Amino acid sequence: MGLVQKASIKITVVSYLGIALGYFNRVLLFTNFLLPDQVGLIAILTSIGIFYAQFGIMGMSTVSVRFFPYFQDKERQHHGFFFWGNCIITIGFIITTILFVLLKPAVIHYYQKSSPLLIDFYYYIIPLALGLLYFQFLESYLRSLLKTVISTIAYELIGRLLVTITLLLYILKWINFHEFVLLYVLGNCVIALILLFYVAFLKHLFLRPVITPRLLRLIKIIAVYGFFTILSALGGQILAIIDGLIVAAKLNLTQEGIYSTVFLMTTVMLLPYRSIQKIAHPLLPRFWKERNMTAMAELYSKTTLTDMIFGGFLFLLLWINIFSIFRFMPKEYYSAKYVFLLLAIARYVDMATGINGYIILTSKKYRFDLWCMLFLIALTIVLNLVFIPKYNILGSAIATLISISLYNILRVIFVWYFYRMQPFTKNCLWVFIITIAVWIIAAQLPDIHDKYLDIAIKSTLLAILYFVPVLLFKLSGDVNRLVYSVTKLKYLKPKDAR
Repeated sequence: MGLVQKASIKITVVSYLGIALGYFNRVLLFTNFLLPDQVGLIAILTSIGIFYAQFGIMGMSTVSVRFFPYFQDKERQHHGFFFWGNCIITIGFIITTILFVLLKPAVIHYYQKSSPLLIDFYYYIIPLALGLLYFQFLESYLRSLLKTVISTIAYELIGRLLVTITLLLYILKWINFHEFVLLYVLGNCVIALILLFYVAFLKHLFLRPVITPRLLRLIKIIAVYGFFTILSALGGQILAIIDGLIVAAKLNLTQEGIYSTVFLMTTVMLLPYRSIQKIAHPLLPRFWKERNMTAMAELYSKTTLTDMIFGGFLFLLLWINIFSIFRFMPKEYYSAKYVFLLLAIARYVDMATGINGYIILTSKKYRFDLWCMLFLIALTIVLNLVFIPKYNILGSAIATLISISLYNILRVIFVWYFYRMQPFTKNCLWVFIITIAVWIIAAQLPDIHDKYLDIAIKSTLLAILYFVPVLLFKLSGDVNRLVYSVTKLKYLKPKDAR
């Protein structure tokens, strides 16, 4: 856990700076200076762009992390891995773009009445997807090289800072909304270029075609794995965006703007989880290669416990302050209070089940994730179509909670059944009990008229109530080790420390 902990701390710090900037953009600037349907447009363009890029990347983001250890040899240019990977995603992008253009009549038919603004900006999605596609490929390549900090800085800080600058130009009326959207799209291309220059700086930008016996031996295995991971990754993206697409189609872009803003507000919970995943994911193929199941099981349980601790705290932090957070936004957003609650619970469930998905995807039984995903896509679509007409955007949140919970339960059961690994320990139960107890206590705190003072007082009390028992009972050696390294308080020293 030393490597995971050290790198994940750096990534988490950068991510929190990025999320603070993201909140400033989406919660303060977007909601107060853009109309809800304009907010919805940005959200839907981004969702479609991510899905477009995921299709075009042809599974290479997952293939890179899964198989790079078998190619890694700088003197031999990693056996041409970067060059051939780049060729594959370029072909994938061209094919996807052709399909995207051909599908425009169907999109017009489906969205013309409810979300006509999307049709006006349809072709802006092509350069947006191009930037996102190459960012994903380069980020996964750097992850395989265990270089994750710069890509996090590019995405979390530089990307969001470019959005801030672009939005300020719009607020000052130096650009119109069409130009704002164009600059927003180009910003995603900029962060991809930053990673390209960083790969070149590391001297791993190998653009010469290389064919080696190792490449020829593995190409069939990679092709089969890539096919299934393309479908699995596409399924993941469908699950992530289907609610927004159906909201925009069945309701309108205004409701999608409110829903996507609330959805984004819950992403702060995932920052520790994503930071750990970025470091843990490349380690799993190495464990499989070495058949080190003990190390994998330890990583599985420790990361789950850490995710539950920080996920539970962030869930409570957001929920007890939700009234004050909404006071920074126009009144129509407050109607989504319980949408936020259900989405936040879904995030917590995702975190509390650990890195099960990555264990499956890097194993020989990676096909299971595809079949499970296909079932859940169908379930999610049905649930959204059933609940949205009845409960509007709250119905979409209900569908998301059910689908994410079921998906993760199935994956936990699968990993336990085939590999006899499950992520939960008795300390996970204690963390869950503490989370529920603090939630009940925090719910009794009265609201203070001043929103800044309300957030400050509630957040301070929550941190004390939550972390004191977690740290004093030393439920997580990694969390105590982190706090001890900063405070040097002896009674916080982890049990396994010398």
